[in-house]
Amino acid sequence: MFDPLGLVAPFLLQGKAILQEMCREGKDWDEVPDVLRSRWERRRGEVCMLAKLKIPHCYKPDGFKEIKSVTLHHFSDTRMEGYGQCSYLRLIDTNSNVHSSLVMAKSRVAPLKPVTIPSLELTAAVVSVMSSTFLRKELEYEHIS
Repeated sequence: MFDPLGLVAPFLLQGKAILQEMCREGKDWDEVPDVLRSRWERRRGEVCMLAKLKIPHCYKPDGFKEIKSVTLHHFSDTRMEGYGQCSYLRLIDTNSNVHSSLVMAKSRVAPLKPVTIPSLELTAAVVSVMSSTFLRKELEYEHIS
């Protein structure tokens, strides 16, 4: 599934975790063991719901006045199965209207080699910093806080 901005990252993470469990058990990608079959079938059935997902392409809503403040907010979290990060753009206009938009997200399964939760938290924070650097460079706003 092509998702360069990671907007369906939470959904994809669950599928990646199933594939990782299969690899851990030495199975090929197309050999779903009985233990994982129900999870895999449920995930396959939910894929069609993604077709109904609507994501606006414009971060500034209609009727929004001149922007006086632009900030990026990043959130990251982890659990033993994996970690994720999401970035939001928060705009405030001259009438003090506030609008927030999901801009980008990432999710990754935890490595096969066991690691601690604090180590995964640090990894997720690093991904947030990298996303922030990328978005500050790519977004066309002069002053992003």
